[in-house]
Amino acid sequence: MKRRLLLLSTTLLVAVVLAQVSVPSVVAESATTETQPVYTTPDGFLLGDVVPNAYAKLVRNQNGITTNVHTSLEGSGAYTVWWVVFNHPENCTTYLCTFDEPDIVVNATGHIVPSGGPANLSAWLGIGGPYSGEIIYEGPDGSLTNPDGALITLVVRFHGPALPGQIPEQLTTFLGGCPNGGAPCVDEQLVVFPGDCSGACLVPFP
Repeated sequence: MKRRLLLLSTTLLVAVVLAQVSVPSVVAESATTETQPVYTTPDGFLLGDVVPNAYAKLVRNQNGITTNVHTSLEGSGAYTVWWVVFNHPENCTTYLCTFDEPDIVVNATGHIVPSGGPANLSAWLGIGGPYSGEIIYEGPDGSLTNPDGALITLVVRFHGPALPGQIPEQLTTFLGGCPNGGAPCVDEQLVVFPGDCSGACLVPFP
C-alpha cells in the first residue's frame, strides 16, 4: 500500500518539465517566498493545463514552510492538500526527484469548497515534526529537515461531495470518502517548488 501511494505521489512530478521556476524573493531577513503556477492532473499522473488565475506561494524560514494555494476547483465538495517533501533534492537521481523516495508525504489541510468558487488553501509545516496530519509515507528523514532547500510538491486531492458523518475523514485522510480506495477520490491539481534542485534533479527525461 505504501509503495502504491509513493508511486502515486512521486509520479505526479513526471510532467513538470514546463513548470515555471520562479526566483525566490527575500521577504524578511530569514525568509524567502516563491510563487508557482497550479496545474491540473487529469489522470492523476500527467500534467495537464495551467489553471487560469491560479497560483501558489511558499514561504520558507528556519522554522518551517507556509503555503497558500489560490485556485478554482470544478466540483463542489471536500478537498485536501498534501505535502510531498524531498529534503535534499540535490541528491536525487531523477528529474525533480520523480522516482526518488520522498522524506515524508503528510496531510497539509482540508476544506469544503463550493462549486466553481475560488479556493484559498493554506497550511504550515514545521521543521522536524511530529505532525498531527495523516502521514501516508515516511522516507529516510521522516520529516521536514531542510526548509530552505527542500523540493516541495503540493497535491490537491478531491474526496467527493461532503458526506454528513464523514466530513472529518474526508478533510484529513488520503482515502476519506473513497469506497474501496477509488472513486470519487482523485488528485486534481499539482504545484512544485523546486528548492535547491541541482545535478540529476534538473536533467529532463529523454
